[in-house]
Amino acid sequence: MVKQARKALDGATSSVGEVIDALGVASYTPLLIVPSLALVSPLSGVPGFTSVCGLLIAAVSLQQILQRPRLWLPGWLRRATISTERARSAMLWFTRPARWLDIFTRRRFRGLVTPPLARLPQGICLIFGMVMPLLELIPFTSSILGAIIVVLATGMFMGDGLLVLIGMMLAMAVTGGLVVLI
Repeated sequence: MVKQARKALDGATSSVGEVIDALGVASYTPLLIVPSLALVSPLSGVPGFTSVCGLLIAAVSLQQILQRPRLWLPGWLRRATISTERARSAMLWFTRPARWLDIFTRRRFRGLVTPPLARLPQGICLIFGMVMPLLELIPFTSSILGAIIVVLATGMFMGDGLLVLIGMMLAMAVTGGLVVLI
């Protein structure tokens, strides 16, 4: 899928909208993984960063749940341009981790990554994204939620229901811990 999207980009520059359109529905999970990985990094300590990432995760998850054929972005963001070579390089970067994941993931428990049950991990990502701004003052919560979203999104991206199941179990454990904490 990523290779096809790389080939679809041509010209000296490409708009963000063209990149997202080239990826199609495959753009959803990388756009969940990238901000979630950023939350696991020290960047989560920057005031407001957790809120922005959480809202982005919630917005992407909601569109995924609504089964939009392509990701909606504000017009100004869709029109923003980057060099086609840079966009291709970024997409190429995603093929390396995907190859590594191919070694460890399998297409198993397919029911958890196809409708209607696929809405469960998508809903967890939506809820976690929505609560992140509220939990910004509690240390490490955004990093923990971000790590769980990475597990869920990776499972959805790779079609590995076992990874999704592990992510959902982690989500239940963390949710139980947060309820006790609050």
